[in-house]
Amino acid sequence: MMLRKFLLMLVLFGMTYTFAVGQTADRLPLRLKVGVYNLGHFNQGRVGGFQGTGNWMKAELVRWKNWVGEQGLDIFAVNEWSHYFDKDSTRVASDEILKPFYDNIYFGKEHKWIYNGIATNYTLENIRQENWDGDYYAILGDLKIGDKVITIISSHIPWQKDWHARSLDALVNMLKKYEYFICMGDMNASDNGQLKFTNAGFNMANGGSMGWFATAAGGNTAEGRTGAVPNKSIDNIVTSSNIKIMQVKAPFTTLNDLDHLPILADVIITW
Repeated sequence: MMLRKFLLMLVLFGMTYTFAVGQTADRLPLRLKVGVYNLGHFNQGRVGGFQGTGNWMKAELVRWKNWVGEQGLDIFAVNEWSHYFDKDSTRVASDEILKPFYDNIYFGKEHKWIYNGIATNYTLENIRQENWDGDYYAILGDLKIGDKVITIISSHIPWQKDWHARSLDALVNMLKKYEYFICMGDMNASDNGQLKFTNAGFNMANGGSMGWFATAAGGNTAEGRTGAVPNKSIDNIVTSSNIKIMQVKAPFTTLNDLDHLPILADVIITW
C-alpha cells in the first residue's frame, strides 16, 4: 500500500513539474498573436503628439485605446512612440493606451524621433538595447518558456542612405545568434533589402509565404495607389526558422493611416 502511494506521488510530482516548467521541446506548439505598429507619435509621423485639444483629443485617445484593446495581441511592439499622447503633455500615453491591457511594458531610450517599446502580459527578462546608426536601435527581452528562451525584439532601422544598409546588416547578424526570436519593427527597407531576412534562413510576415503588404500608407495614398506596391512594405515581423507565421494582416486603422499601417500575425513556435 505504501509503495502504491509512493508511486502515485511520483506520478503527480512529474505531472506538476512538467506543467510548472511550461512549454518544452517535447510538448505542443505555442501560438502567440503579435503585432508591430509605427504609431508616428500619434501625429501621422510628426513629433509633438496628437495636435487636437479638449474633447477632440479625448475622443482620439479613446479611439487609440479601443484599437489596441480590440487586437488582443499577446505581444505588441511599437515604434515612434511618444511619452505624452497630446501636444499639451497632459496624458501619459502608456498609462492611457497600454496599461489597461498589459501588465508589462518595456521601453528603450527616448529620442526625439526614435522610441521603441514592447507591451505584453508575459514577463521578459534581460531587457537590453542594441544600437544602430544615429539614434536608431532595438530593444530586446527574453521570454523564458520552460527550458527555452524566445528573444522578443522591437527594432527601428534608419532610412538614411549612409546608415541603412549597415544597420540592416547588423540586425541580420544579431538575429543569427538566437535559436528562437520574434523581431518586429520598421525596417525602412526595399523588398530586396527585406529578402536579406529570408536569405539568412528566417521567416517573415511581410513578403513571406502570404506575400507583400504595403505599410508605407502615406506614400501609397499620395501616389493614388493601393495594394502591395513594390518597396512600400517597410514594416515587418521576422522570426527564427522554428517559428511559423500565419494570419498576416496590414489593416487600415483610421488612426495613423497617412503614415504607417501595422503588421499583425499569428506565430506558431515549434520545439
